[in-house]
Amino acid sequence: MNFNRPKSQILKDINKMHTVDIVKLYNEESAENKLILIEIMPYRILKNIFLELEDDDILSFFNQLDDVRKRVLLNELDKFELKRIYVELDDVDKEHLNAFLVNDRILEIETLLKLDETKAVSIMHSDFIKININLNVAAAMRQLIDEVDEQDVIDNLFVVDDNEVLIGKISLKKLIIARKNEQIKDLVIKNYVSLHKDDKLSLAITKISNYDLKLIPIIDDNNVLLGVVSADDILDEIAFDYEENVQKFVAVGDFKEESSPIKRSMQRIPWLLASIVLNLVIALFLSIFSNTLELVTALVLFQPLILGMAGNIGTQSIAVTILKLDKEENSDNKKHIFKEIAIGLINGLIIASLGFVLSFFVLSLDIFLVDSVFLLSLTVGLSLFFSMVLANLFGVLIPIILVKLKIDPAAASGPVISTINDLVALFIYFGFATLIILPMINVV
Repeated sequence: MNFNRPKSQILKDINKMHTVDIVKLYNEESAENKLILIEIMPYRILKNIFLELEDDDILSFFNQLDDVRKRVLLNELDKFELKRIYVELDDVDKEHLNAFLVNDRILEIETLLKLDETKAVSIMHSDFIKININLNVAAAMRQLIDEVDEQDVIDNLFVVDDNEVLIGKISLKKLIIARKNEQIKDLVIKNYVSLHKDDKLSLAITKISNYDLKLIPIIDDNNVLLGVVSADDILDEIAFDYEENVQKFVAVGDFKEESSPIKRSMQRIPWLLASIVLNLVIALFLSIFSNTLELVTALVLFQPLILGMAGNIGTQSIAVTILKLDKEENSDNKKHIFKEIAIGLINGLIIASLGFVLSFFVLSLDIFLVDSVFLLSLTVGLSLFFSMVLANLFGVLIPIILVKLKIDPAAASGPVISTINDLVALFIYFGFATLIILPMINVV
């Protein structure tokens, strides 16, 4: 964009742009041009940009405003929008913003920040229209015109009584085609889907998905309408949780694309160092099998197979268990545990049988000079079976135990747990080799 033009022309172009494009333009411009943008933008656009900025850019943007615009901007935001901003700030930054808010707003935000993040109420907001049941259609339409905002979802309007008790809903289409003298109480649909203020986010996801809703109201014990959760909110939450869990699964820390290579390296290095230590422990521990490995060097051929299959089934089990815990937090885990054990036994038996046959075939080739083909193949088969069953069991139990200890189960798929799986698989493999093959070699 050309910033050498009159500011009125720049503003005309800005008004034609989508908020996301304005944010992108703002982020890419020089400090001088950023000041021009902030100076010419009306409060409506300032508010939308403020809400779209990355956490690291919020305070920088805010501090470039004069005190009047700071105060107006913060008071233009509702308490739910402010809560989404405050949750990412430290105490010093919060105090900086608090200086421009009245005490009642500050108390409201502090109350919201204390909400359980696993509950739907934690992402509740007030971008909706509520209509009093005692109005007629003409009065309701006037209210809708006065209150509607570009951020509001108005496909369905919520109908309340004088005490804010939720009565039902009415569609915008129905309101538009109704006669102006008709009463809202005659048009309201009282069969609606809602959430209680104590319901989990997982239930909100299920209801919005099952009933194909754009908005779902949240009520308290007295059926008073507190706020709404939108499908967009749920999508954002799912995307955020997915990104966060992937970061934990691979132990890369708080990943940000703009972070420098050194910073991102420092986030990953602790886990890699932990893995080095554990692998050294494995090497020392497995030194007790050094005699076995010296006499049966062919064991090295199938070591990657044992480790790979144990790791694969363990990762599958962990992923399924974490998903189950996330969706059905209060369900009985016994059924899931027994089902996963059965899966581990079935898959372990199939893979072990196949591993025995394939290893027997490979070792029978002339290129391998192995005296005990059958015994080594049997060792491979038994090791596959027991290592896969145990890895599958660990994959089920570790997330459940972590949840009981109030630790995020996503950490269960990090490098440390993978290393522990490797330790168990190798111990089983070399242990069976020592018990089955070594005595036969010594006899000979």
